[in-house]
Amino acid sequence: MAFFPITILDRSTPKHMPEQNNFEQEINIQELLRLLWGRKYLILAVTAASLALALLFRYSATPEFRSTAVVMIKDSNGSEGDVLAPMLAVMPSSFIDPMKNDIELMSSLPIAEKAVEQLYRSPMRDSLELFGKRRYISPIDRLLAFAGLQGFSEKDAEEVPASQKETMRNFAENLKGRITIDNPKETNVLHVTVSSPFPEEAAVLSNALCRAYQQKDIEWNSEQAKSVNQFVEEQLGEQQKKVATVENNLSGYMEKQDIYELTGNADQLLKKLIDIDARYNEIMAERNILAKRLDFIRKKLSGEEKALSANIAESVGSQLRAVQNRIKAEEADYMALLQQKGAASPEVKARRQQIDQMKSQLDQVVRGKIAGELAYSGRAQKFQFDLISEQLQTDLRLAELNYSAQEFGKLKNYYESQLNALPDKQLNYARLQRDREVVNSTYTFLKQKFEESRIKIASEVGRVVIVGPAYPPKLRESPDTKKILLVGLVLGLGLGGALVFVLEMRDHSVKEEQFFDDHGFVTLARIPFVDKAEFTLADGMKKAVGQLLVTIDPGKGNGKSNGNGRHPGQGSADGAPLLITDKLSSPFSESFRDLRTNLTFARAGTPLRSVLVTGTAVSEGKSTICANLGLAFALTGKRVLIVDCDLRRPSQHKLLGSSKAPGLSNYLAGQEADMSKLIQPTLNENLFLLPAGAAVPNPNELIGSQKMSETVELLEFRYDMVIIDSPPLLLISDAALLSQSVDGILLAARLEYTNKKLLQEVQKISYIKPQLLGVALIGSSSRDRYGYDRYGYKGQYKYKTYSHYIDTPES
Repeated sequence: MAFFPITILDRSTPKHMPEQNNFEQEINIQELLRLLWGRKYLILAVTAASLALALLFRYSATPEFRSTAVVMIKDSNGSEGDVLAPMLAVMPSSFIDPMKNDIELMSSLPIAEKAVEQLYRSPMRDSLELFGKRRYISPIDRLLAFAGLQGFSEKDAEEVPASQKETMRNFAENLKGRITIDNPKETNVLHVTVSSPFPEEAAVLSNALCRAYQQKDIEWNSEQAKSVNQFVEEQLGEQQKKVATVENNLSGYMEKQDIYELTGNADQLLKKLIDIDARYNEIMAERNILAKRLDFIRKKLSGEEKALSANIAESVGSQLRAVQNRIKAEEADYMALLQQKGAASPEVKARRQQIDQMKSQLDQVVRGKIAGELAYSGRAQKFQFDLISEQLQTDLRLAELNYSAQEFGKLKNYYESQLNALPDKQLNYARLQRDREVVNSTYTFLKQKFEESRIKIASEVGRVVIVGPAYPPKLRESPDTKKILLVGLVLGLGLGGALVFVLEMRDHSVKEEQFFDDHGFVTLARIPFVDKAEFTLADGMKKAVGQLLVTIDPGKGNGKSNGNGRHPGQGSADGAPLLITDKLSSPFSESFRDLRTNLTFARAGTPLRSVLVTGTAVSEGKSTICANLGLAFALTGKRVLIVDCDLRRPSQHKLLGSSKAPGLSNYLAGQEADMSKLIQPTLNENLFLLPAGAAVPNPNELIGSQKMSETVELLEFRYDMVIIDSPPLLLISDAALLSQSVDGILLAARLEYTNKKLLQEVQKISYIKPQLLGVALIGSSSRDRYGYDRYGYKGQYKYKTYSHYIDTPES
């Protein structure tokens, strides 16, 4: 047998303490396995209960079907040559994770609310479990309903008006809790999964969520364009009114003054003024549009982002101020050349083209500088980078437009001063004609911007593309039958093992025969546990016993009583005794023959004349061992006397069918002078009994008296073997007193009953250990446990405490 020692040292033990104070524990793996195997039915029962509960949970739990849609998020920086995109692409992922924004937004409550609103307005509303219009009925519920223990309805929720925002929000929160979004590494693809008790509904919810986010993304992207479109539309309406007013004023004045056209220098001057004024108004219109866009962007930025934008603007401005001053100087030279030669001059057009190229190059440099500053700042979200970059570029463009408007305003004032030198009639006509041309030009410019914004809104498709719509799944995601059964099996085995461990920890009885070998006990015999119901007398044995009784006492063979209403061998009124003479060929009888043989050779060179049979607890079987051991010796022809020294709970008179009194107590108390008259015959001619006698108030004094010792010596002289039945050790001192008067002590023990701690205490008693011949070991009541099933007997003792020994009245 393999042992695996585990030594645990108490580190709080002082160094001067002896080594035996260290706690050492040995774990016997084989013993543990035998223990678990012995309790296998308990473990199997717990495991079966656990599996039953797992199956009950499986068929009563609401299933979860998950349907997945595949969504691709396009790059918002789609234009080629965008300086910001490559700068952001090389930034660490800890600084920027654009897909994380989409995951958070898509699983947010606003998107769930939008999806819920769309579904609630759809025709399929009345078939969705999300709105309480449909309920999953488990097989357990259907079984209970079939048995009449429970009723159910497929639709048991009332319709909720869409105006109840709180209820709609609850629906949205319910949907939000069902959403799972995964982003495969290093891709711009999202797997959007929504769960439901029904596979069709899972697909519907997943597709509705994706469509809601797609529409919301388009709304977010076109929000700025819509804001600018609305502003331009308002400006266009006002400009249209101005056009009508100016046209009416000009036509009325021409008709009144009978004027058709200007001539000479006045006409050329007016054309220059109209060109400059129209250009000035276009710049101002574009400036107003950019100002509106800038106001929209600033509302989207947080305070921290605005501060970051201001710092970047100051840094970029300081780096590019020299280039900007050079462009301003070129703008001033252009204005002078324009004033001198006019807009139609090839030189003027070439200078304008040169300035535009310089501004384009500056714009690229500015975008690069902004991207560099943003990357260096290490902010976390890409959406913030886009807004901040656009705000900074808009600020710079506004500064350019303000400077251009200022220069064109100066040139406009110059031409107006020259126009004012004309005669009043020509001056008024020129002013009206100028106003008409300017407002028409401005109207045309605004109309162009309006159409551009409308086209941008109409062409906005967003960044979200539904690559693969969701379809109803074929298999449920949970509960998983295999996983639930596996968990139930593991949990059942674990709980069963733990229960066995707890029971064994609370049970201090001896479980294995190996215990006696490990603690220095000699096992003289292994007696199987026997159920009297299976241990019956054969007919031939009954006849032999009856003839023997007639030989011993003819009166008893004729049915006469022996004084207590029972014949020898008849047994007690509460149950028949268990004796080897009932079935001499049984393993039970054979075990006592082994015990007899081993006792005979227990003391080499010193024959045993007296043996004290005792135990450590009540109902261990010591009295049965004592009676059958006496019969075993008697069958060999020896004269054997059984002395019942258990004066508190005597039982030998019941086992051997004799009278309890008068007996030993009467003799020790001096009530009977002749002890030979107290000895009674039994069913065997060589076996005799000295019963306990009448109940006395001081049995301990009688057992421990000198007269008792002399009595044992006298009986050893008269009989070949004296076997004494005594109370248990450690409970009553009677057995300890008798131990000094006999040749040896036979200890009775029973597996799964005898307390191992009491056996260890017996080993510690110095005056008992030398007298201890060995142990008569009775098997376990579990016939197929610990190997005692080979005897073919079963049965069960009921454990009795020490107090039961004292409290039980004598009989």
